[in-house]
Formats: sequence, C-alpha cells, structure tokens
Amino acid sequence: MFKKILSSICAVTIVSVSTYASQAEAIPTQYYYDGETPTNLARGGNIAKTYPNSILRMKPAGHSNTSKYKAVGYVQNYNGFNGGKTMGSGTVIDDYTILTNAHVIDNQYGKATAPRNLRFYMNRDGGYIPYMFTVKKIRKIKNTDLALLYTNKKLSTYVRPMVFASEREINSLKKGTPLYSVGYPYYASYEGSRRYWYRAIFLTYTTNKKELMMKDKIRGGNSGSPLVNSKFRMFGVRTYGECVDGYDENKWAKYELGGSIALKGAVRQEIVKYKY
Repeated sequence: MFKKILSSICAVTIVSVSTYASQAEAIPTQYYYDGETPTNLARGGNIAKTYPNSILRMKPAGHSNTSKYKAVGYVQNYNGFNGGKTMGSGTVIDDYTILTNAHVIDNQYGKATAPRNLRFYMNRDGGYIPYMFTVKKIRKIKNTDLALLYTNKKLSTYVRPMVFASEREINSLKKGTPLYSVGYPYYASYEGSRRYWYRAIFLTYTTNKKELMMKDKIRGGNSGSPLVNSKFRMFGVRTYGECVDGYDENKWAKYELGGSIALKGAVRQEIVKYKY
C-alpha cells in the first residue's frame, strides 16, 4: 500500500464544536483504493453515466426500533484525522463487534485512536439517541480500509447483528443490481447526526476484484455504512466517492461514482476470524 491524498474519501468529516458546518476536505491516508486509479475511474464512470442520477434514492430513514437497519449507528471519534472531533458510520456485525472504515477511527498520524476516544450511537437519528456504547479495543483489518471496534457492552442484547451475504452472492453481482444503505451524511445542510436511507446501483468490480464500483450518492459521513441487498445481507462497506461534499471533484463526480470494499476473500476471512 502507499500513501495518497484523496479528496474523495468520504467518512472523515470534521465536526465543529460550535457549529455543524461540513468541512469535507482532502486528507492524507495510507490506504490504497483501486477504484481511485485512472483506469477504474474511467471504467466505472463510463458505466455510471449510462444510468440517470434519478435512479438513485436518498431520504430520511427515521429511527424505528424494529427497523432492519437498527444495527447501523453513528461513530464519534474525539481524536480524528484533524486532531479533533470527527465522525462516520458503523454497523453491528456480532455480539460485541462493530465494522467501520479504518479512516473513521484514525488519528492525525494515520493510526487508530485510543478506544477511549470513540463512541458508537446505534440507531441514532438527530437528537434521538437510544443507545451509546463505549469501545474497549480496536483491530484494523490488514491491507484494507476497515476496522473492527469491540464494545464493553453486549450489542446483541439490543439488536440483531447484520449478516454478510455469501461470497457466491457477492461474486455473482450483476451490473444494474440495486443495493441499499443507511448512513449519516455530513455536507452542505446535512449536519451528520440524522439517518438517511439510500438506494445505489452496482456497476462493476475494480480490476483487483476487491472493491464494488457503485453509482451511489455517497457523502461525507457515510463511510463505514453497510451496503446490503433487499434481504438485508451485507455485500460491502461504503468507503469513498467522487462527490462527497456535494460538488463535482472530477469529471466522474456528476455521475455519482463511488466505491465500497467488498466483504469477500482475505478481508472477509480476517473479519470473520476476529469478530465476536
């Protein structure tokens, strides 16, 4: 892996203490994204532009206690990439385990922050905060932008953890297949704490077969949110996009091109090995 500056990384949004103005900006990251290479941007972008943006959906998700997305929550990092308060999204995947992007929980040195600096607000929707969990341990997944957060309390007492789709299902994705998510957008007038539901469209795999290229309205704050099918099985973790702060960052941004890490192969094996 190599160090790279990405304006399209989507989760590490700065949360001002005094205001909720979004400041999505280029940040240094040691993570490699195959979907950000010129070849894959062109491949994905040329497919994305064949679908109208109107095919996508983004709407308030609310906070039903019986929602299939109850396991999704707001991740607060009190010592983020800027040395201050940042946020992202995360998903309960086992009794004590939350899956999110590693860059959501990194500090200004590109290392995982101390567990004491993290909070997980499951099923949060603005001022409605039914659950708050502290974190006792962090484990980064090797060679990818994912991390496991282990909580002090048993999460499955309060929610049914989300289940991964089979590798066969993930490998069999067809162009144009709709996938769905709930996350916490933080840009423009979206202040980050409210839950939004999304419909996205699968385009293709990146050339290394490790990332899902999506037509997806990914915005700042959405990183770490799950990408699921109609049966609520997780296919990936939303990670980056070309329009994260709501304006075009390159020529592919207007087609809402984004990328998610696929839950397959060595990445999946390590997650399954270390979740509990």
